[in-house]
Amino acid sequence: MRIRQVQPDDGPALARAYANLGEQSRYRRFFTVMPELPETTVKGAVEVDHTGHEALIATPLESAEIIGECRFVRSADQPDTAEAGVTVVDAWQRRGLGSALLTRLSERALELGIKYFSAEVLTDNKTMLALLPTLGRVETESLGPVVSAHVELGEPPSDAGPDVTDLLTAVARGDIISLPVLLRRLIRVPDGLAHIVRLPVQAVLKTLSLRSSAS
Repeated sequence: MRIRQVQPDDGPALARAYANLGEQSRYRRFFTVMPELPETTVKGAVEVDHTGHEALIATPLESAEIIGECRFVRSADQPDTAEAGVTVVDAWQRRGLGSALLTRLSERALELGIKYFSAEVLTDNKTMLALLPTLGRVETESLGPVVSAHVELGEPPSDAGPDVTDLLTAVARGDIISLPVLLRRLIRVPDGLAHIVRLPVQAVLKTLSLRSSAS
């Protein structure tokens, strides 16, 4: 799995991803069940400046098809706040992909000086409501069938490093679908591979095991 910034030529794949959403998924994300995205909407979704409007997509390593996307749009009145959203095609839901996308999106937001996410979520979208607290402190207000959420993004921890062996083992098992930022820093993953999961981790684990035995 790879998570990367959207590019202008991703328009057709993004339109196909929308077509692969079920009716409920479309309504929960866009508050509409229109059968396809208008061309102008697709164009606006892929031609972003990556500063005031950021969009990330998830694709399998062996395919260019988009199976998940997330984005934020910075508020013109409050530059430290952005409206955020995430979508995962139905066949890939309940696998942790939405969480991975939102985590990376929040990291990107913090890099750009954004401290808060806002989101409008339907009250029956329990999955999204459960994901928001993983990003930071959440305040919510119910407005009929919609929950208005305000998230104060939490900074990645810097005073305690993760157990690299445990993290690599989890990646090898497939339990982690996006490498945590601290792990990327520790093992110095090249930028082009920072969000690719299928790394040759077995060789790294063997090396760590040999070092441990020698000591």
